[in-house]
Formats: sequence, structure tokens, C-alpha cells
Amino acid sequence: MSVTQVSIALKPNVYNTFRNLVNTLSNTLGEYVDNAVQSYFDNKERLRSYEPNYKLQIKIIMDWEAKSLSVIDNAAGINEENYTRAFEPANIPENNAGLNEYGMGMKTASVWLADNWTVTTKALGENVERVTSFDLQKVTNEGREILEVDENQKPLEEHYTKIVLTNLSKNAPRTNAMEKVKKHLSSIYRVFLRTGEIEIYVNGEKLTSPEYRILNAPFYKNPGSDNILWKKEINLDAGRYKARGFLAILEEINQGENGLVLLRRGRVIVGGGDERFFPSCLFGSVGTFKYKRLFGELELEGFEVTFNKNGFKSEDDLQMLLEDIKRDISSEKNNIFMQAEGYRQRSKEKKEKIAQKIKKTLLEKVSDNLLFENKAKKDDENIKNTELIKKNENLINESKPAESYSEKFICDGKDCSINYELITETESTDLYSVQEHDGNYICKINLSHSFFDYYPQFKNSNGYEPLIKILMAFAKAELNAPSRGTKNPGNLRNLFNQYILES
Repeated sequence: MSVTQVSIALKPNVYNTFRNLVNTLSNTLGEYVDNAVQSYFDNKERLRSYEPNYKLQIKIIMDWEAKSLSVIDNAAGINEENYTRAFEPANIPENNAGLNEYGMGMKTASVWLADNWTVTTKALGENVERVTSFDLQKVTNEGREILEVDENQKPLEEHYTKIVLTNLSKNAPRTNAMEKVKKHLSSIYRVFLRTGEIEIYVNGEKLTSPEYRILNAPFYKNPGSDNILWKKEINLDAGRYKARGFLAILEEINQGENGLVLLRRGRVIVGGGDERFFPSCLFGSVGTFKYKRLFGELELEGFEVTFNKNGFKSEDDLQMLLEDIKRDISSEKNNIFMQAEGYRQRSKEKKEKIAQKIKKTLLEKVSDNLLFENKAKKDDENIKNTELIKKNENLINESKPAESYSEKFICDGKDCSINYELITETESTDLYSVQEHDGNYICKINLSHSFFDYYPQFKNSNGYEPLIKILMAFAKAELNAPSRGTKNPGNLRNLFNQYILES
């Protein structure tokens, strides 16, 4: 029996609401991955009977020239029995204990991403390839409830699904979003990637699961004792709800690696990618050593997830479960929380090695500078050139900000505010300026300064933050210096702006 039509019956305006759902690009692409992974697990033995060395491969391809997005997998395909259901909105699969439990993933994801999409699929063990196309404008404008299905003869052993999306929406990937997509998908599907059974590719790049080094050191109160691998296995049974996994301490503090990841059915629900999770009952306050060092993964059972699979519905019950985990760990004499907060030695050793590397780098720079004396003379001339200083100050002070940020601080014993303006002034050689305007303090920071072009860490926005913080502190120090007896504190800034050019 062939499939000639599928029903997509919904009121036309409902499809338009799919476009406006609050979602992320990674979670949306994850819907296609979920379907492929579930197809693999449902048909693992059959797939391997055809191909003994079979491995699931999922390929996400963004074609910038064609302005199309493709998701291709070699899972078992959509068979005749499930084909109609795959296109019917909210047709929940008979077995909803897997990753595609709501029966909406492919439909909502595709409408969210594009006006037009075509599904081409060939089910393992069937001799027919089926092709169905969806046109959002026709569906909504004409009130269509049926889509036609084309069938083509294919060998029994072939199996695949290919989804091609065109006329992409504003939600579709942009060039600067793909690295984040890779990171998030690597995080979300970490368990499956670790096993090696499943491979995910994004624009040809094979994704790998995040792996972190665990601290192996004595308990901080007994530094002479044997090393301990600071990983606490967790296996908690609270009746309806269960949690298994681990909490561990990072070998080295590294922003972006700390935090808790919550999984269900092997898939990350909370804490994947940049969306890290720090429940206070386990991690304490922001900025503490415990907060910075702890990380972990917990596979949860008994919890329902939200429609977009980016959260758990029973937040109160989840909090109680985490509190139970905290109590169990805290009862241990030398527990992981104490170690995370109290351990210091390895950090000191790391900093000593960093100091050695810094010295080496600085020595290399000096040895390369064959014109040191001439350079120093030029530096001195520029520092004494008041006209040049004034010109650079005027240029940076008159530059319009790309973005700005304000904060409160105490200046000369009074509550004051300062506005930090991020500018892109290419003519001025000043890195930053401080001025007073109509009773308000302004600090301008020049992102087009050559200093930012010299060092590779400034290739992305996160690399700027430490230096920006230092310049913000310099600005507040300059404004407070006169009340502490310092004369002409702006001279220090002028000197700094000159010397930083040569660093």
C-alpha cells in the first residue's frame, strides 16, 4: 500500500505561531537530531543486520550561497506505518518514552526556520522513497490541510532522511552563529558522542563531547596525604524521582567548564553550552571557589520536560532532589564541597608556571627590539608633545559611542555615576579617556586601538572583558586621586596611553 497524501490539518494561523515560539537555534536543530537518534535506537539491531559496521551519522549543512539548510541522516528512515503521523501536528508517537515524545519536533522546527521545506526519506526494508514538500505561504493563505506525497522505487537496503529548508526565516543560522551551534550540540549530545556510536557533523566538522580534567590532589587540610580523585558518584533514589551521575572538581579553574548539566534519556536538558546551571544549594554564591571549581552531570528520571526540551516542569521537586544530594554529600567528613572551597596549592603552582612563561615572552620581545634606543627617544618626544596629546584627547572625546554602560561609585566621598562608552575611533592613538561633562563622568574606551589588533585573544568579545575591567578601574582611580592628594592624575593616563602603543 502506497502513501499518496498526509494530513497537516490545523487552523492556518496556528502555523504562524510556530514561527514566533521562544526557542534557540541549537534546540531547534536538536529536534532533527532527536528524531534521528531515536530512529537509530528503535532500529539498532535491524540496521546492524544490514551493515555490521553501521554508525549513525547526522549532517547539518548550512549553504550560504544557496541560502538553504539541510539535515541529513542515515538512520532507519520514516516507514509507511509512521509516515502520516510524522506530518500530522501533535500526533504523539505510540512509544513516547524516547526523544521525540511530543510529535511536534520536525514540524515546529521546520516552520520556525523556513517558509519552505522538503522531506525525502527511505525506510529500511521498504522499496519506496517518499518525498513531501511544505510551503508555509500556501498552507496559510489557501488553508491547505493535505500535502501530496511522491514515491520513487529504491533498493530495500537503503535508509536515510534528508530535510532541505529554503526561504529561511529570521530565526535561521547566521555566519556568526555556527560556532555556538557546534558548541551547544556537542554539549547537548555529549553522552551519545562519547560512546562513538553516533557522529554529528556541522558544515563538515565532526563534533566531539566536552571533556574536563578532574582534580587529583590531597585533601587541602592534609597536603601531605595521598592524592584523591575528586569525583563523587551520585545514585539517588527518591521514589518517583531518581538521579545518577557525578559531581567533580576541575583540575584548574576555567570559566565555561564549571556548572551542572542535567540530562534525561541521555540528552542534555539544562546546562548545555553557554546556558550553564548553578543551583545555589550545590554551588554556593557566585564567585566563590566552590562556584568556580565544581562541575557535574546528572541523569534524571521521573521528570517531565518542557515542550522545547530546555527545562523541567517540576522545578520544586527538582530543587528538593538537589537538596537531598547536598545533604548526602555534606554528611561526609572530607567532602567534595569542602575541597572545592578550600583547595589552593595547585592554583599557586599554575601561576608560577604562568609567571615563567610571561618572563620568557617579555625577554623575547626585548631581544627582538634592535632599535630600542631610538624607540625610547621617540617615546619621550611623544610624551612631551602637548599638541599631539590634546589632538588625541579631542578625537577620542568627540567620538560617538557604539555602546555604553553606566555604574555607580563613590567619588570624593559622594555617590557618583560614570558612563563607560565603547567607541571605534581609528584616528586617535589613545586607548581610553576620562572626562567630566555637565556634572557627569565619562570614560571612553577605544576598541579600534592597535593594542586590540595585536593580541589574538581580542578576536572575540569575551577576550576584551579583563582589559575593559582594568580600564574602568583606572578611570575611577583617576577621578578619586585628587581627594587623596594626587596632583594632575590625568598625566598618568596620558603616559599610559603613550606607553601602551609600544607594548
